[in-house]
Amino acid sequence: MLRMKGNKTIWFDFTNVPHVNFLLPIINHLEYTSHIYSIRDFAETKGLFEKKIGKDYFLIGSHKGQNKLMKIFGSIQRIGSLQNQIPEFDIKISVGGDASSIVAKLRRKISITFDDNEMAPNWRYSRFSDLAFWPEAIDAEILYKQGFRDKKLFRYSGFKEDFYLADYIPDKNFLDNLPFKNYVVLRPENIQANYVNGSSISIVPELLKLFNDLKVNVLFLPRYVQDKILAGQFKNVHIPDSAINGMDACYFSSAVFTGAGTMAREAACMGIPAFSFYSGEKLLTVDRKMVEMNWLYFSRDPKELIDKYLSTKKRNPDIERSVKVKKQVLSKLDNFLFL
Repeated sequence: MLRMKGNKTIWFDFTNVPHVNFLLPIINHLEYTSHIYSIRDFAETKGLFEKKIGKDYFLIGSHKGQNKLMKIFGSIQRIGSLQNQIPEFDIKISVGGDASSIVAKLRRKISITFDDNEMAPNWRYSRFSDLAFWPEAIDAEILYKQGFRDKKLFRYSGFKEDFYLADYIPDKNFLDNLPFKNYVVLRPENIQANYVNGSSISIVPELLKLFNDLKVNVLFLPRYVQDKILAGQFKNVHIPDSAINGMDACYFSSAVFTGAGTMAREAACMGIPAFSFYSGEKLLTVDRKMVEMNWLYFSRDPKELIDKYLSTKKRNPDIERSVKVKKQVLSKLDNFLFL
């Protein structure tokens, strides 16, 4: 198997917004290697990549919505496009990433993957991973059943968000771009995601009304055009003109409300009150772990969420834990690449 001798080329594939912050420490750590970047056109992924990494990239594929046939077609189409457009590389690194993992397999190159969502269809890429990183909170037996192999599986302590929060430095000018200083973050459910039940109804409209009644300012981070239209009727709501750093949005807020997981976990790791109204059938293991630790509160009842928010205070973040996670992950990555 290939190891890092000479100048190797690493291909980083980004398919969702959180991948930018997560992969950035690895990009910096392996800065002496040549890099190729590809992006799936979804939500603010492209904008955040341009802002935080700012390198040339291949824009390949897009999100195909909720229709399952379109999702399958989009996946097959992206595999073909990646195979045809991505130049020669030696190692592929991604968060999940069935399409990029399949391309790496087709080219007989190394595939390194990171994930923390045991409910996703991970079998689509698991057997193509030469090294797969997962949090210890997730039972190894679950991962074995999905196709991950023990010798190729590395489970680390803490949470995926700890990895990149270890080096996080708040932007002291972040609040200068907002019309208010005190606010909560509100991020809608990802109703087009694979994990969401098609019959699920968003609770965001009710949350917006309740925040308006309480005169609480809202930094609203929409996913879709209809989200922007919905929020436009409230004067206490601000929608950024371009992609922003979600970690800064969390850090300076009084609380974070989100229908997905990453931003809630980022806030929780920072000690910011975090509230999830995730619309999947079951919370991820990492989220359940945070609920047990009283770092995260979950409900699909808007009034319950608001009541809990009014009685919850910030915690002191455990930076040492985050630093430990980063050291674990990079040490394993280095041992794999250099031995």
